Amino acid sequence: MDSKREEDAAQLQLGEDFKDARCLWNAEVAIILEATVKKAGNKLKSLAMIEETLNYVNKFKNFKTKPAVTEARKFATEEMKKDIIEEFEMAVINNCGIFTAEEAMELIPTLNDKFSNRQHELQDFLDELASRFS
Repeated sequence: MDSKREEDAAQLQLGEDFKDARCLWNAEVAIILEATVKKAGNKLKSLAMIEETLNYVNKFKNFKTKPAVTEARKFATEEMKKDIIEEFEMAVINNCGIFTAEEAMELIPTLNDKFSNRQHELQDFLDELASRFS
């Protein structure tokens, strides 16, 4: 079978390379990069690139503190266990700053199938997630 046909992010078919991969949120990337910069100091050859990436994720992260992102990830993980939402969908919602069910369903096609007649449930989930923003 053609691998290009198998891979379709719009249908959550991300391919074999991403089968067991975890989708990181901007706030989680910021935590990792901050620790990397702190640990390495000026020893990194690519420090400028790391700092540029860190500035980007800091600009667009929804959770400003490590405890806030930990709490939000815990909430999202519990919802993912209930098959409410997939990890990739959650990362897109978080990293794109999606706050309404209508916007989520428009930008993430797989949510249309899941929530077509239950848009209020998706909105409740988004509201609960947003309540954890710091």
